[in-house]
Amino acid sequence: MPRLLGVTLADVARAAGLSTGGASYALRGHPSIPASTVERVRQIAAKMKYRPDLRVSSLMATIRRGRVLAQPETLALVWVNTPKRTDSLPIHLQHYVKVLVQAARQRAEQLGSGIEEFWLGQSGLTPHRLHSILRARGISGLLISPAAGNQGVSIDWDWQTLAPVIIGSTEISPVINRVAHYHFRSVWQTLERLRAEGRTRPAAIFSEKVQSRIHRMQHAAFITHHPTSAIAHEAVRFCEPGDFRGLARWLKKFQPDVLLLGWQVDGKGLAQLRELAPQAQRIVTLDWHPHGVLPGIDPCNEVIASNAVDLAIAQLHRNEWGVSSFPTTVLLDGVWRENW
Repeated sequence: MPRLLGVTLADVARAAGLSTGGASYALRGHPSIPASTVERVRQIAAKMKYRPDLRVSSLMATIRRGRVLAQPETLALVWVNTPKRTDSLPIHLQHYVKVLVQAARQRAEQLGSGIEEFWLGQSGLTPHRLHSILRARGISGLLISPAAGNQGVSIDWDWQTLAPVIIGSTEISPVINRVAHYHFRSVWQTLERLRAEGRTRPAAIFSEKVQSRIHRMQHAAFITHHPTSAIAHEAVRFCEPGDFRGLARWLKKFQPDVLLLGWQVDGKGLAQLRELAPQAQRIVTLDWHPHGVLPGIDPCNEVIASNAVDLAIAQLHRNEWGVSSFPTTVLLDGVWRENW
């Protein structure tokens, strides 16, 4: 009678002279398995035409979520250019770090995993040393934070043992899977909302550093979707948070009926803007958070962090390691918030 089932993991393990668990770890490229064994088992599996059953993988993930493991799968959350003591950061960045960590931990726990944080560049933690630590602890899933600065990220690692995801729009080399806010769409949605309110002469104030980091997506969206294309370029100026010097003449000349700001402000910042642009009936932000006073787009960083965990764990479930030839990019919409 012909066999109804295809080649199973147990068949591969038997051919390789390993336990089923050992064969599973080898096929996943788990750091605890020698590279020579990983390659040998993968060759055996390919020769036997073994294919994992996604339904079984899903079932095992469900089983893991239903019980507490002595040593659950851990994801590394690697902070790049971000201090371990967040009290040295501006309050909105403190809020961002807190939200990201809480959301990542919560989602990881829901999926039967955990989060361990690492801070590159602090306490002598070089990329090489961190890579050794991850291998020693059997950590393969990797979340990389946005860089807290204008520069991109380049990490010289053996990526073949990792299932990596970067959070945010920071450029990274090599290019890996990413989850980020959809900056271009958020500006378009904001302009459409303001148009519906009858605002016809919007102006935007952006940070040059931020625009460089996010590939000028907000700037491009504002120019593209401005209600009056002939004046769109004139409707943008650049400065850094807390420094509106040099904008008075432009605001007086341009006479915007609404201002889009690339960051959130406190009451003092709002008072400055109202003094500089008394004709602006509305002032909104593209980076809403609860510690500011402006309404606008909430990038929903907690949702971004949760999706990054999903993407990393999905790679682990599919036995996908290293840098993909076609990395996945997930762009998520924000949500409009009025002041509460």
